[in-house]
Amino acid sequence: MVRRPKPVPEREGSWPALIIMSLGLLLFVFVAWQYLHDEPRGADDDLRPLRVADQMPVIQVPQKMKRFLDAVVPLPAGAMPATPPWMWDTPTLSRFFKGNGAALDNLRDLLEDPDWHPAHAAWHAADLGNDPRWPVVFALKQAESAYHARLGQEEAAYVAAIDLADLAARLEEIWAWPSFYSRSLEAQEQAAQVLAELLKQTRLPEPMLRQYQRQYSICLPLNDTLVQALGAFYLHEKKLIFGPASGEPLDTMPGGAQLKRPGRLFFKPHATLQLFVDHFRRLRMEAQAPLANTGLISVEDSAALHQQGYQPNSAGESYAAARLAGYRSLPAKLGLAKARGGLVLTLFAMRRCVAEQRTLPPTLDSLRPRYLLDVPLDPFSAAPLHYDIRHGWIWSVGTDLQSQGGAPTSPPMRDAKEPTVEIGIGIASAVQ
Repeated sequence: MVRRPKPVPEREGSWPALIIMSLGLLLFVFVAWQYLHDEPRGADDDLRPLRVADQMPVIQVPQKMKRFLDAVVPLPAGAMPATPPWMWDTPTLSRFFKGNGAALDNLRDLLEDPDWHPAHAAWHAADLGNDPRWPVVFALKQAESAYHARLGQEEAAYVAAIDLADLAARLEEIWAWPSFYSRSLEAQEQAAQVLAELLKQTRLPEPMLRQYQRQYSICLPLNDTLVQALGAFYLHEKKLIFGPASGEPLDTMPGGAQLKRPGRLFFKPHATLQLFVDHFRRLRMEAQAPLANTGLISVEDSAALHQQGYQPNSAGESYAAARLAGYRSLPAKLGLAKARGGLVLTLFAMRRCVAEQRTLPPTLDSLRPRYLLDVPLDPFSAAPLHYDIRHGWIWSVGTDLQSQGGAPTSPPMRDAKEPTVEIGIGIASAVQ
């Protein structure tokens, strides 16, 4: 008799376990896909700056700039006063100015170069705008102006101040590194401050003041320049992420770097780049609109906008937030630079009126058209600047958009909430 084998009973619960394992595997694949998948690169042609690359084979200005920076001699550590140069004691002022004769000669040679070729690829080789000696350079030009003014050489003092504004205008056009634009805004502030100090007590005749007013007016920063520069800064960030894979010319890689940013966990290059695309588009819109309409008035960098925790692109979001921090305040900082420039232009017109007519104008509008073609508008309100004839003040509403009646500072226009210049003459005081 043949015995049939007994059937093996199926284990209870085997199918549910298999289903759970399958679902777990699918969940793992889905999560892994979320973390590893990167969207294709989006369109960004609208961000490309409208400037043709310079085809000159070789240019000398970057080398001249480096030579000039290398020649700058700062005061010994701890010897640099915290006050503006026009408030320094004469021995310190003289020592700083005379000790930098070679640097000033090199700067003069730099400014006399007929063409800086700001769109040339050679500017991408080294980040000269990030050189730590630039603040010393700006203080040196202020010291040069103050030194000549103290000797009674007013014309030479104005030339030094206008040179600083000219340097700012040239740095504004170099978009290879974002640092150049930041240095330009610093130089604009320093030039405006020293000119406001000179104009407060000037004795120059009206024709000379008119000449310096015209020279200064062509050095002022422009909104359209920032709009185009932001496009160049976006390309700079794109090249830092993708290197040659960005599709940009190899001779424009930052510092000559030929390798893209190394990949790492939680960093999606294309998704990260899209954060830059979106942000730079907003910044370009803000740079074209009156600051009162943009909602971006603070000159302080806003808090990081990246997500916290282990998000699929958390490293990319952190990277973008850190890199974008220096760009967020540029529209507001440009607004401050334009406000200071408008205040100084109006102060020029005011002092020309005093020099010629021996009286203060009753309103800013009465300076038109002889001393001003148009009264400069306050970039923070899109309205005329404020004028107090009794105190002899002209001011902008500043970053808080509220007029508090003017607030003179030393150095002039230091307060971002109420940039103010002093005419140097009040209605109750004797006119020079």
